[in-house]
Amino acid sequence: MRLYILLLVLLAISCHVSAEDAKFEGRALQSFQEIGAWGWYITVDRIIDGPEDMLGQNISVYLTSANPKEYPPGSIDPEINVGDNVSVFGQLQTTEPGSYHVLLVGSEEYCIQLMS
Repeated sequence: MRLYILLLVLLAISCHVSAEDAKFEGRALQSFQEIGAWGWYITVDRIIDGPEDMLGQNISVYLTSANPKEYPPGSIDPEINVGDNVSVFGQLQTTEPGSYHVLLVGSEEYCIQLMS
């Protein structure tokens, strides 16, 4: 329930949130599914593009049930399991310095992919 409220707050203030694209690699910790949002918690192991202080953090990476015509959805590889190495590309959001989430809505290129 707390995650659901957090996601709603993030969406509600998204126009006031600092947002940029981020790319990183990490390990899938736990999937989640709440009303209107679903995704994975990922431990960041390697930053390709984004703030250096993300390294080592556990970041939620998620899709929402936004209007797909207005906000194209990205994708989450359905083959991901806990402990898998993954690559992430999405919209990095922060509401305060050092606190990050990655939204996979806004571009069809956004994704969490299983690394081979």
